[in-house]
Amino acid sequence: MAQMVNMREMYEAMTIPELSFRSLRLQLKLDRYGNLLTYARNNALITKAYLDGSLVAVKCYLTPRGNIDKILSDDRVLSSPLLIPCRLYKDEFTILLSDGTKSCHDVVITPWIAGGTLDEAILLAAREKDAASLALLAERFDRFALALLDAPFAHGDVKPENIIISDGGEFRLIDLDAVWTPAITCCEELGTAEYQHPRRDEKFFGPNIDDYPIALISVALHALADLPHIADEHTVLPFDSTLVVSTQSAYKEALAHFRKSDNVALLRLAKQLTKKRPAIENLREMISELVTQQQNDER
Repeated sequence: MAQMVNMREMYEAMTIPELSFRSLRLQLKLDRYGNLLTYARNNALITKAYLDGSLVAVKCYLTPRGNIDKILSDDRVLSSPLLIPCRLYKDEFTILLSDGTKSCHDVVITPWIAGGTLDEAILLAAREKDAASLALLAERFDRFALALLDAPFAHGDVKPENIIISDGGEFRLIDLDAVWTPAITCCEELGTAEYQHPRRDEKFFGPNIDDYPIALISVALHALADLPHIADEHTVLPFDSTLVVSTQSAYKEALAHFRKSDNVALLRLAKQLTKKRPAIENLREMISELVTQQQNDER
């Protein structure tokens, strides 16, 4: 079991990959000043590297993740086109501590997909008040969400930062630490708070854990497409779970707009964001209705 170490110790060990990685032969990417390109995320340190000539993301965990073994041994997860495939290397990364002892840590390797993230696309389009691009993002997200709701797993941390948009426009999820499958009964990972229902806790874990963030992101994207002026330069979405959704002015304006424009499908979905339960009944039906509505609008 990995001993408690900090990010600085992990970073310093990462600068000497030939000593720190047990079996992986990595060529780490550096910035123009010769420093590692790293960032901290969910109790892990992530960097870019070349492995056998291919660019990959290298995720080194500070502490063990309880379900990662089960998640990354499930063929339904590994083979899904909705996710970017990962491979787990147990106790791959070693840190030599000041007292002479060693601390071993798990590593996950993920192919680096060319493209950007959904949050980057949203911020760019919102900044430019590009309603057409925002509408396209909303349409593509709804199609992606529909496929995710039909999947034999749930992601557990659906948010724009976790959705990679490939150069071909394909949506795929990264960061699989909180995934639910029928073989997993509990998880300490609760997803990112601003996209989760305020009442989500460790007891709420199952196939419906993605319901609320899917509804929130869908409604917010459609609201931005119709009302680009509600964009907030300090946040990705104009409203989220940081505060009670029903009290936020952008949400109120979006709700009034959906009602005035007689958009029954969006109005119905938007109202779900104020419900008391994290699971949303008939969510698939509502998202499907939006997709059908968008298809009809294109004809």
